Amino acid sequence: MASRSTAGFTLLEAIVALTVMALALIPLVSFIAQSSDQLMRAGAANEQSMVTQSVLALMDPVNPMAEPEGTLPLDETISISWTSDVIAPPPEGSLVRTPLSGFRIGFYGVTVSVTRNELPWFEFRMRKVGYQNLRQGSGPEILGGAP
Repeated sequence: MASRSTAGFTLLEAIVALTVMALALIPLVSFIAQSSDQLMRAGAANEQSMVTQSVLALMDPVNPMAEPEGTLPLDETISISWTSDVIAPPPEGSLVRTPLSGFRIGFYGVTVSVTRNELPWFEFRMRKVGYQNLRQGSGPEILGGAP
């Protein structure tokens, strides 16, 4: 009787080995997919945070009493628009016996909308001080500026 060679794998052993490897790789592929998704979300949040900081810097000189609404470009693809509503209206007349005696001051809630590629991206709300210089022509227009 001729004996069979025992060297090498049988087809059943190869299928079992491939199945074990596939079962081991499924969690790894799932982990990589979840990590990639989390990385994309972190990148988007980081981009939005950086744009928010830029928008805050751009909105810093805006006086909501003089410009209750408006639009400004941030770059060629991103623009901002804002609308203001009064939180605490400015008193009639100036603030007497204060360092701000030449100004009327009110507090405003400003809603800032950010668009990217002319599509709404995100919006946020901020509070700003609005002011009016009552001494027109007798000093600087900006609050806190040097005479």
